[in-house]
Amino acid sequence: MHIAIVDDDPDIAALMMLWLEEEGHTCTHYSSGQGFIKAVKNKNFDIVLLDWIMPEFDGEQTLSWIKSNEDIDVPVIFVTQKATEDDVAKILTLGADDYITKPVRHKEMVARINAVARRANPHVDDVIIALEPYHIDLTSREVTIEGEKIKLTEKEFKLVHFLFKNIGRLLSRDHILSAVWGYDLGLNTRTVDTHMSRIRKKLDIIPEKGWRLSSIYHQGYRLEHLTHMVE
Repeated sequence: MHIAIVDDDPDIAALMMLWLEEEGHTCTHYSSGQGFIKAVKNKNFDIVLLDWIMPEFDGEQTLSWIKSNEDIDVPVIFVTQKATEDDVAKILTLGADDYITKPVRHKEMVARINAVARRANPHVDDVIIALEPYHIDLTSREVTIEGEKIKLTEKEFKLVHFLFKNIGRLLSRDHILSAVWGYDLGLNTRTVDTHMSRIRKKLDIIPEKGWRLSSIYHQGYRLEHLTHMVE
């Protein structure tokens, strides 16, 4: 996962980054809420670890900004020294998905992050993702539509799996490249557009079948499961 750490204490941030990178995650540190807000408009994160007390733009303000932006759908875990029942109730009411108290404990932090990730993306660890009319089998690496196998390259399969893990989320081209191809951010993204076009055609992703794969100008792509089928 790509995790944003928003904390004005560089020592705490460095320790959390060390632990998370040992677990195989990618981390980006921001020392202020403003810095994170500026970056998140062009980057995707799977989880945000957000310090409550920061100068100028604190955790509450940052969380309120995240929740007020429909295009930014990311779970938020507060990291705070405040641990009273009223404090916890307040941040959860504001929209935080969980909280971790300082001093941060390694195993607890990892466990809470994994739990929030599972709740946010219930299909992440599934061996089979079955969402009509699609059936995605991670063991056989096959995608079928109503029983008919769809011929996909390895990269196309990885892209389909990544999209269906992130239904409803706006995914930047850079994030897609990094997750599916393993490229560093900032490289040419036209290959993403080419593969998205192929996926849309091969899987027949159209509103009439309850799905839409949208290209958002200058931002990225979003796979949506439509609640109302088009007649």
